Amino acid sequence: MESNFLSRVQRKIWTTLVGEESWINRHGDFRARERYGLISRPNYVYGMLRAADVAQYFGKQHVTVVEFGVASGAGLMNMIDLAPVIENETGVKFRIVGFDTGSGLPPTDGYKDHPEIWTPGDFTTENRDKLLHELDGRAEMIWGDIHETIDSFTDTLDPSAPLGFISLDVDIYSATTAALRCLTGHAEKYSPAVSMYFDDVGFFFANRWAGELAAIAEFNDVHELRKMDRDRSLPGHRPTRTDGWYERMYVCHILDHAQRQKPRTRRELDIRSHAEFMLSRHLF
Repeated sequence: MESNFLSRVQRKIWTTLVGEESWINRHGDFRARERYGLISRPNYVYGMLRAADVAQYFGKQHVTVVEFGVASGAGLMNMIDLAPVIENETGVKFRIVGFDTGSGLPPTDGYKDHPEIWTPGDFTTENRDKLLHELDGRAEMIWGDIHETIDSFTDTLDPSAPLGFISLDVDIYSATTAALRCLTGHAEKYSPAVSMYFDDVGFFFANRWAGELAAIAEFNDVHELRKMDRDRSLPGHRPTRTDGWYERMYVCHILDHAQRQKPRTRRELDIRSHAEFMLSRHLF
């Protein structure tokens, strides 16, 4: 009792002097630091943690996460660093896959590819051998034009390690539409809701008739039971109500997934119990 009182007093003094975030950064657990955005690449932390939580909720021990647009590898290395931390938190292990041409952006094809911003050859991988050495087998690297590599990758997806998070940073419309083909396989290859990060939906020239936004809209038009929508759980209970990456987080809803076709078997819950059920499984 006395220890708890002293801890509360210490926290009160600390937060008054240097702020709540400083206390959380020093004393908070992993989920608290994630909620406060105190871990590097908060969009990746969030997406991977969402993927693991959803996988765990549906009884999976493994989940697949993908980065489209690896460039020099900073994001992929971040995924590798995050994986054991999130595994320790959730018990879910990761298959990590990266895609890149290795030679930068491919040729653009009209206004949809935003030629006013991007140029073929942008973001070339600086040192492929160095990147592969750093990956050290902890992530798979798929080189080449996504149009040519995506279908064989999709074939490798397996219900035992469903696709749960995608980061899309290939910049141009044509490459984005190709990458989204990874979401068109059998429903059981995916988590019922796949977290997604789109890097290029927030700049001044971005619009729903070009780039990633056009690719999203066209995907939704074509697929009756696969729909991408904004991640409506953000900001949720987060202390920071606005952050640039929130608006770039989407969810691909696999509406034809067996888990989204009929209720899960469990006892009936009252309102309070259902709220606790959702919170305890990190579904809010």
